[in-house]
Amino acid sequence: MATKTKTPDYLKKIIKDYGEIIRSGTDVLEEKKNYKIISVSPAIDIALGGGIREGSWLTLTGDPKSGKTTTAMQIAANCQKEGRPIIYLDAEGRLKDMNFEVADLDPAKMEVIAPEDKPLPAEDFLDVAYKMLSHPDYYGAVLIIDSISSLIPKKELDSDFSPGRAGLPKILSIFTKKIGQLLPSQHGLVIAITHYIANTAGFGKAKLADGGNKIQYQADTRMEIAGGGEKVSAVSPWLNSSGDRIGQVVNWRIICSSMGAPGGQVQSHLRYGHGIDKTQEILMLSCDLGLIDKAGAWFTCSFMNMFKDLAKEINPDLDVEDEEALAKAFKFQGQDKLYNFLNSNPNIVDILEASVKSML
Repeated sequence: MATKTKTPDYLKKIIKDYGEIIRSGTDVLEEKKNYKIISVSPAIDIALGGGIREGSWLTLTGDPKSGKTTTAMQIAANCQKEGRPIIYLDAEGRLKDMNFEVADLDPAKMEVIAPEDKPLPAEDFLDVAYKMLSHPDYYGAVLIIDSISSLIPKKELDSDFSPGRAGLPKILSIFTKKIGQLLPSQHGLVIAITHYIANTAGFGKAKLADGGNKIQYQADTRMEIAGGGEKVSAVSPWLNSSGDRIGQVVNWRIICSSMGAPGGQVQSHLRYGHGIDKTQEILMLSCDLGLIDKAGAWFTCSFMNMFKDLAKEINPDLDVEDEEALAKAFKFQGQDKLYNFLNSNPNIVDILEASVKSML
């Protein structure tokens, strides 16, 4: 009969003073397995190695009007489906109606921290956020800080205008240290939006993420909007077949990920009035992987021959045993027509998404 190892007196004293803070590495690993994975979008999830792990910190960095807030709001919408509380820290003070135009996002279920009568210093903004995140009512909450670059230390807020902002990185450093121990236990997520600033050091990159080094160390997942040289711009217009601008294509670089390897690049399609377009991302991935055959301007969903019951449901008059007729029924001229077909049949999008994930 196995005997239970007696706990040494010094450990008993530690446990009495600080609680059950000592666990084996195995216990910690098992606990990590229970953390849920938060989705961004099909293409971004694949680039990240699966998504974003709860209990972590995400930074989104890019130039103005490049899609950072929309991406953060898309994550918020995904998290609302799981019943997670959403806290939006409006440090920029210019939250617009268009920022809420994200599919499935419920603004009524978001709590926005924004002063009405006077500016709020960075210390107070972050103190309110910390107190909310640490409360049991906000278990699993998502905090969006929009943006780190717009937070103003109290000393600067109360003084005359000056170019210095050395106090902010120090304040953020304290906040990240405190929040770093809180997020895993609360299973929360912090999304910190940062801007690029000019590197005046005279060496290294021309642009750097604002907010200081501590934020970059704290972040489990870092995504930057950046081009791929002369041929790929950071953000480009998304045009339909008629030449009308319907959104923008954002090129993300994965600096690090809580789920996978760093260094990946991925395109995200932001549709105006909709947010990240899942259907478009699945369409592009399916074409890249050969799930949808592309020949010039023609697109053929040849995989439908494996889903004849579904094909019959979509087109009751179709003879699904006639392979030529089946292929012709799901052949589309132009990407817009293919998109409209997929968008009208979300069950087919789900089939393609499952196939894409299994292949990657």
